[in-house]
Amino acid sequence: MVGMILLEIVKIAPTPEKREELLDVLRSIRGPTLAMNDCLECGIWEGDEDGGEILFLVYWQSWEAFMQHVRSHLYARMLAALELSREEPVVSFYDVTAIRGMDFINAVRNQKS
Repeated sequence: MVGMILLEIVKIAPTPEKREELLDVLRSIRGPTLAMNDCLECGIWEGDEDGGEILFLVYWQSWEAFMQHVRSHLYARMLAALELSREEPVVSFYDVTAIRGMDFINAVRNQKS
């Protein structure tokens, strides 16, 4: 993939009684986020164990689109969702300049020591 990608990762650990409420909010954010310009992917992942963390990941193709999203009313709902965490949520943003896949794994595994 050519160009810069911005990866947004939000990790929330909801209380058991707030889990479904949090998932409902994140699901309501996911569709409109995917429809935004330069949003490449948006997904929700749940931890396996009861009370596990929930991850909300978004891949952006441009800083401009991401900044517009952060300023939106939609992102205000994300900020409200963070309040449903039983501990300090983790919000991270990564500038990704190279994306590698299976070809990279194969090259590393086939490389002579």
